[in-house]
Amino acid sequence: MPGQDSGIKAYGEQRAAAVADFDRDGRVDLAVTQNGAATKLFRNVTGKPGLRVRLIGPSGNPHGIGAQIRLLFGQVAEPVREIHGGSGYWSQDSAIQIFAVRESLPKIWIRWPGGRALTTQVPAGLKEIAVDSSGKIVAGQ
Repeated sequence: MPGQDSGIKAYGEQRAAAVADFDRDGRVDLAVTQNGAATKLFRNVTGKPGLRVRLIGPSGNPHGIGAQIRLLFGQVAEPVREIHGGSGYWSQDSAIQIFAVRESLPKIWIRWPGGRALTTQVPAGLKEIAVDSSGKIVAGQ
């Protein structure tokens, strides 16, 4: 896609890309590494901030790699996200997921590796939550 359409131009020989909320503002940013040049960080400054979701997995899998997450707004289920480790050439997307939020309070659905699924209500007014493997929200802002 041309840079004038995507809004992203990175000249040179790119090697890897990763998405994460690098500045913790609730918007997904993009980092692009280049062969023989500095890494470029494209900060998202215009998107609407979303809900930051971090999983606290059991020992041996503290980031919940392999877990699936989705937000539920009444009868509407948002697309599933999966936490994965390693996704490209020397790169990895963040384990913290950013979800768009609606006016109503969502529930969060998580299927942990091994198949156990749970649903938990997201408290009002939070911009970030951490959910442990029992479904308890253990941190929030």
